[in-house]
Amino acid sequence: MTVDRKLVSLGSIAFILLFSGTVFAQLQNLPPDLRRAPRTPDEAAYRQIQIQRVMEAQARTAMRRAEEEARASARIKETMPSVSAADLRRIEKLLTPDAADLEKHKAFLDLDRTGIFKLFPQSACDDSRIVRVDGECANSVPGGSRYSFRAGAKTPDIHFVNDTLVAKGFFANHLLSNIGDVAIESLLIDDKYLKPLGAFTPSTDFDGAREQSADIEGELILDSVKYSDRAVVSVNTTYLLRTIAYKNGNNLQRRLEKVTTAVDDPLRGFEKIQSDNRLDLIIAFRIISKDEHGNLTIIWKEMSRKKPPVITFPEDQGMADFN
Repeated sequence: MTVDRKLVSLGSIAFILLFSGTVFAQLQNLPPDLRRAPRTPDEAAYRQIQIQRVMEAQARTAMRRAEEEARASARIKETMPSVSAADLRRIEKLLTPDAADLEKHKAFLDLDRTGIFKLFPQSACDDSRIVRVDGECANSVPGGSRYSFRAGAKTPDIHFVNDTLVAKGFFANHLLSNIGDVAIESLLIDDKYLKPLGAFTPSTDFDGAREQSADIEGELILDSVKYSDRAVVSVNTTYLLRTIAYKNGNNLQRRLEKVTTAVDDPLRGFEKIQSDNRLDLIIAFRIISKDEHGNLTIIWKEMSRKKPPVITFPEDQGMADFN
């Protein structure tokens, strides 16, 4: 995939990189037949062409989503930051996992619905409106402290803040737990760790979802396993995350006519999630390393996915997030 030499104007570099997933995450999202080892040199050459086409299609889709996000989040008369091709290459290099990690976990990453990514501590360099690539920001990625396990999603599932993983997202509930030094490869959806998490029933009305959000924030215990919306970062540790990204059932067109220019207008959030990838998803992930700059490398495995629950607001009720 080649990078256009002209400047790219977007609200956040992170949306380019996290939606495209970088080259390595894109490879993880390839169809299974393109991820298998080729048997002959001719097959390898032809497969490389197929992979290139798939990755370019993914990149075009990611760029369109990024541009939509930038336009949706931009304030009136706001000047959007520009990013050069050289900056994009530098950021892509930062996001690329170490070759040793890729080799060590190759068998795991060859499995379907697995992946690897890097997560950067939230800092002043993480501002989506300011592009800084020098000085203290030389080893950081704007938007790199957020990640979504839902491919193509516009809302994050986890944030890396003050050496803590925080699971928050608009119109979504997240249950996060540290289960210790458990081999991620050994986890099954019906084992003692995951079965109670999968049995948790999300509410399908606003008040119920808001109460569950408060319970999770306080600490929810499911069969002796503690779940919250945050967990302390620990290397060589496995975490479980259930993301319940609710879908809104209202016809938003009439209500969106009343949206204001205020950044915190809740209707802006509902406008954004109309095209978000909403899912009820269970993920197991493991922090495999933390470098000298505090950046994490994480491997993950999707354990289950369902259609998201739907909440529809009555006509006489205002729409709001429940977090």
